[in-house]
Amino acid sequence: MSKKRFVIVTVITSLFIFGIGFGLGYYTRNETINPQAKLPTALDRIFTFFVQRGEQVEDDILYHDTNITDFIVNGSTNTKVAIEGTVQQVIKEPDGDYHVSVGDLVGLPLVTEFIPEISLPLPKVGDHIRLWGITRFDAPHNWWELHPVTGWSIK
Repeated sequence: MSKKRFVIVTVITSLFIFGIGFGLGYYTRNETINPQAKLPTALDRIFTFFVQRGEQVEDDILYHDTNITDFIVNGSTNTKVAIEGTVQQVIKEPDGDYHVSVGDLVGLPLVTEFIPEISLPLPKVGDHIRLWGITRFDAPHNWWELHPVTGWSIK
């Protein structure tokens, strides 16, 4: 293969691979489970790709304490949150999930979902609990929820 042809093939292959990567990045950004999450831009990703970071607190592993009423009304820009409330209802869904409705003094319910893949004991109606999990906007129901719940404790 001549050098000129090799360069042309290399450039075309590189553009093709870059195009697929860009397309997947765009798809991932638009299909995020948290539409309010701040995702890095393409330039952020390029500029930080080769940067080695020192020891730091990884924001993504923390569960951010969030007011339940504020979360119900406004959602959250954090992917992982922790909330407190009183269990109002526990319902088993046909798909095996358990919907645990948690409320505050105002009475607004927050739907949280316990999934079979994360084996957790279920709280009882009336328990005042702190629970943590992944935020998600459920578009068909038009509400924010914790789905899945990754842990909980009695308060």
